[in-house]
Amino acid sequence: MDKVITKKNPVISKQGVCDPHVHIFNDRVYLYASHDVPVDPKVSFFRMNDWEIWSSPDFVTWEKESIVRPEETSMGASNECWAVDAAEKNGKYYLYVSNGMSETYVLSSDDPGKGFKDALGKPILPKWFTKTCSYDPTAFIDDDGTPYILFGTPVWAGGDSYYIAKLNEDMISLAETPRKIELNNAADDKCFLHKHDGTYYLTWASYYATSDNVYGPYKFRGNINLTTDHGSFFDWNGQSYMAFTVSETLRSARRATGFAYIHYKENGDMCADDIIREYGVGQYDGTWNRIEAEWFAKGHNVTKKENTYGGFDVVMKDGSWVEFSNIRGIPAQAYMTLWYAAAEKVEIEVYEGDKLLTTAMLNDAQMRMDCGYTAYTHAVLPLFLPEGDHNIRIVAKGDLKLDWFNFITE
Repeated sequence: MDKVITKKNPVISKQGVCDPHVHIFNDRVYLYASHDVPVDPKVSFFRMNDWEIWSSPDFVTWEKESIVRPEETSMGASNECWAVDAAEKNGKYYLYVSNGMSETYVLSSDDPGKGFKDALGKPILPKWFTKTCSYDPTAFIDDDGTPYILFGTPVWAGGDSYYIAKLNEDMISLAETPRKIELNNAADDKCFLHKHDGTYYLTWASYYATSDNVYGPYKFRGNINLTTDHGSFFDWNGQSYMAFTVSETLRSARRATGFAYIHYKENGDMCADDIIREYGVGQYDGTWNRIEAEWFAKGHNVTKKENTYGGFDVVMKDGSWVEFSNIRGIPAQAYMTLWYAAAEKVEIEVYEGDKLLTTAMLNDAQMRMDCGYTAYTHAVLPLFLPEGDHNIRIVAKGDLKLDWFNFITE
């Protein structure tokens, strides 16, 4: 199958891989996508003849796992293969696919990337099963293992809201009559549901609303301004992400997929970074004047917390570490500058793989701040690296707030 290496958002560029729903299966990123085909805008704006499944170990190298074709299911051939989502239950994988603004079908497989077959021989959500259209499904499995399916569309598209229904353990039948979701804001195209710190986040494009109950009511919170199209949220290796649709060539309806880190404020609001919206995740430029600590690719025993500068720190404890993979173009013999705050002297170690590059004792400053931490200060550490691309891991031997770092040559 195809292999793509990306160096910037969007990933898998110019192939129409869009409307991304992303899940982590077997410690690998799986992207379940609609597939735009270039069309003459005078004839049709969108044409989608199938769905595609891609996977990646790192957000940089992508492999096409399979193409899911509607004509190989009871749905039959269609050029309206709209949004798709996936779920795993008891070692089996399920794919929920949308036939235009019509009905939803469910497929199953023993593999998250391929081999999906029709599980019912008919729609799991028939056309006009509720007062809204039965399309653009989202699968959600709660912390207690209870599975749900969400679907629907707003009034402007012919529906009356989003709907939610509990699924049976077989994942291919409903355990209850779908319920209309209460939402104190006008819904838009394609909803998604995820959970963070016990709060349910109902999202559509970059808009989001929250509730303490999976059925709602949901209170509108805001817009993180990453996309006006479909998207999904997920966590991996201690980091939070959004996958979102990017417009590439609007006249031909060719869209693509981008990724960004997501940060949660103490009040539950979500936010993202403009530079990451452009450059993507899992890779960095060694010449940037700042690589923010909250952009880590992997983290162990760390949390992201708002700081007094309006950004975020990574709070590290004794034995915590953060890793930044694919830092491109680090200058030869560069020094690493760390901007941090500490409550006391803290030792850190910097590694590339298993190789220790440098170790240093970070001093605390004199002026005290909240929570017993000192004022922010900096340290400059020699790395003795050749020019090129490197993976950097920072290990803390004590309590530390890490704000950002960069690479300098003098």
